[in-house]
Amino acid sequence: MVHSPSPPVPHRSSDLRAQRTRRRLTQALVELTAERSMDAVTVRDLTVRAGVGYATFFRHYVSIADLLKATVDDLYAELVILLPPLTGTHPEEAGAIVFRHVQEHPGLYRLLLNPDRTLGLTDRIMEIGMQGLLTVYEPRPDARVPPDLAAYQFVRSFLSLIEWWLDQETPPSPERMGQIYEDLVLRPTELVALQFRSPSSE
Repeated sequence: MVHSPSPPVPHRSSDLRAQRTRRRLTQALVELTAERSMDAVTVRDLTVRAGVGYATFFRHYVSIADLLKATVDDLYAELVILLPPLTGTHPEEAGAIVFRHVQEHPGLYRLLLNPDRTLGLTDRIMEIGMQGLLTVYEPRPDARVPPDLAAYQFVRSFLSLIEWWLDQETPPSPERMGQIYEDLVLRPTELVALQFRSPSSE
């Protein structure tokens, strides 16, 4: 590995270029969907707005929905870096971090929480959110709710909080939303279904 560093270099460069291209395309899509409905946006519209070649788009994605699914994965990776698990001794702080991120990128969240089920975004967000939650939680010994159902309800409720917050003309502060997240989503889930996963159970 020490004597043959060249193979990873183009790979990293290619990844960085792909990430930059995805960011430009995603931002262009945020702008376009603020102007018109999603189904009125074409790949040509998108690439022109982003300043990305039409053929370049199809080297990476088969459709706009495919781009959006990759953007969901990017957002999850970014939040994982920003966040400790959404629990612990100060879970309201973790919740506030999420809402600060929403506050900084409202167009992105509106785009990704698009209710059009044909895009498959909600299913993807639910899938990765539930998987992430169940890596840090396990069923309580006295659980009254199945863990998969509890994880589903947790993620769905958290997304509903974000959607509600985005719809408010004068939304509560991210710090207040962190407290609401703890009281309305986290603690009820911990009470009836899940507990923080102990190191011995990993």
